[in-house]
Amino acid sequence: MLRCLPRVLAPSLGSRSLARPTARYLHQVTGTFINPDAKGCPVSTKVPIVVGDPGEAYVLIETDIGRAFHAASLRHAESTASLSSQALEDTCKVTFFHDSQHFGFGPSTYPQLHIPTNLPRPTDSNASPATLNMGGVMHDITLDGTPDAEFSKSANASYKNLKPILDKLKDM
Repeated sequence: MLRCLPRVLAPSLGSRSLARPTARYLHQVTGTFINPDAKGCPVSTKVPIVVGDPGEAYVLIETDIGRAFHAASLRHAESTASLSSQALEDTCKVTFFHDSQHFGFGPSTYPQLHIPTNLPRPTDSNASPATLNMGGVMHDITLDGTPDAEFSKSANASYKNLKPILDKLKDM
């Protein structure tokens, strides 16, 4: 399935700037989510995810996958006694491992989300820092320092600002 979400790019033209709309194409694919069960045994589940065009650095995921990553992040923070203010926010730091094409906290820790496409490699390193944003109907994971990360940050800030107003409109 192909969906299109408009976005605006602002190219710099000397002292003035013009906004020109472009398109962000969304491709629904199947990923593999691996999470330990109650006994600690890894369980693999096929899950729908949304990816962009080649060269784009984001993945849209269902909210239950985002919550599983966030819960694992909190457990890890508690075990290392480094509970940060981020634990109370709607974001979570993860890593993308390019060789195995998966998001996780370490190369062999769980949960893991394996995706069928590779994301751009900003450095020669196998691992790229990423951020899970947990706002909206779907959660997104973007590679840090990319235009997609800035787009996601702006979109999530807009969601937070508009959510109370939209909730009021729903009740009318």
